[in-house]
Amino acid sequence: MIKIGHKKRYENIKKEYKKKEQKINFISQYDETSIVIETTYNNAFVYNNNEIYEVTLDKKFKSIINKTIYPGDKVVLKDNKIVDIVKRRNTLFRFKSDSTKLNNINTKQIIATNIDLAIIVVAVKEPLLHPKFIDRYIVLLEASDIPYIICFNKCDLLTEKEQSIIDLYNKLGYKCLKTSIKNKDSIEELKDLINNKQVIFVGHSGVGKSSLTNAIVNNKDIKINSIGSKSNKGRHTTIKAKYYKWNKNSSIIDTPGIRSLDLKNYNVYEIKKYFKEFSLYNDMCKYQDCLHYEEPLEYCKIKQMVGLNITKERYDSYCKIIEEILSK
Repeated sequence: MIKIGHKKRYENIKKEYKKKEQKINFISQYDETSIVIETTYNNAFVYNNNEIYEVTLDKKFKSIINKTIYPGDKVVLKDNKIVDIVKRRNTLFRFKSDSTKLNNINTKQIIATNIDLAIIVVAVKEPLLHPKFIDRYIVLLEASDIPYIICFNKCDLLTEKEQSIIDLYNKLGYKCLKTSIKNKDSIEELKDLINNKQVIFVGHSGVGKSSLTNAIVNNKDIKINSIGSKSNKGRHTTIKAKYYKWNKNSSIIDTPGIRSLDLKNYNVYEIKKYFKEFSLYNDMCKYQDCLHYEEPLEYCKIKQMVGLNITKERYDSYCKIIEEILSK
């Protein structure tokens, strides 16, 4: 059963974050802007006219810099200070558990802004391919209204088992791409897809985001590490989001690997919209607010389609997310 007050809690969360965001007075547009490529506690690095400048934040913001602006932001400079921020087209964020606070509160962490396309990078091996992690990133990006592509990387290690997973996502209508830094043609195909766009690479630690960025940008300074042999989990090689310009109107925001993606503060009633194969059947259940979770089989069309047009693996992935949200 759905916990009483879940909808109210979700609405309160939205109001709380909206209040915080309203503290910044964004400007609608400005001709001469710089793009934020990296932030620290006190400084930011911005890109303008093929030059990179180190700047600070104007005192009117009354905030530290890496809690106010983010990679991808368009900003206005005056006397080596950021004086205005252009209104964002979109923001990619996640909820992050803060164990230093009472009750282990989840805080909203903005990763990057103004994204044209997100690339969900997953490795077919090393680390192991986990489809449930793909599904979580799909929810994250769908909720942020950001277009995305699923990039299956390290395909030089591809076997039939991983190919069947790729086939499933292709069949469901997700845009998929197979890449390997050992295959130049696959890198060129990726470059064609992201040309003239501000894109963000997201995914698990060690899946090869920095390797792909290096192959595109040709920057030898991008750190790349191997997989930890004991855990077979990716090591964090990028410690914060960074911005790379690789063509006139083309850029990549490379993000730190995330080993767990918390979806507890998302609206439980919206998750079903983010599973493509549910779309034909969501309105065919007996009750309009059916969660396709604990309802009886005879009342739920989604449950009836599991094993037919909906795979058990994808349904289990959906249920895992619902369980996580309702358990809070």
